Amino acid sequence: MKVTLIGYMGSGKTSIGEILSKKLKFDFYDLDDLLVKDQHDSICNLFKKIGENSFRKIEHLMLKKILKKNKKYILSVGGGTPCYYNNIDLLNKFSKTFYLKTNSYTLFKRLSLEKKTRPLIAHLSKKELFKFIISHFSKRIFFYEKSFRKIDITGKSKKDIVQEITQFIIK
Repeated sequence: MKVTLIGYMGSGKTSIGEILSKKLKFDFYDLDDLLVKDQHDSICNLFKKIGENSFRKIEHLMLKKILKKNKKYILSVGGGTPCYYNNIDLLNKFSKTFYLKTNSYTLFKRLSLEKKTRPLIAHLSKKELFKFIISHFSKRIFFYEKSFRKIDITGKSKKDIVQEITQFIIK
């Protein structure tokens, strides 16, 4: 079985994915990490050097490559991945997608602590960040909502989230 975690940046896809993969003894892949290794540059630098459109093309090709693997794995993708090049349809066709769903305020609290590592928000003030999240998130929800399952992560521990996802996988 192939499992993909989707959701807005800051929703915990990578940390949940790592824990889930250990629990299920599946391989774990983080699409952003794979892109960094393949391109020999950070996501932030790639956005600056080649722009978001070119980045999304490279991301799409890397995603297709991963989805072809014939083994059990957990995949964490960037917040924008499902929103471009029909990636959400590919993800749903070749894996079980789980949307780690939370509210804008929770995302704001998390992202304000780590915005320096996020190319889309690194330059924003706190006020601008909150406005950006509201606007940007609302454009992406359409794609996230197409997932196999929605997991409300608000106020839950990582252990509880992993347990909830596991229940759907081990049926």
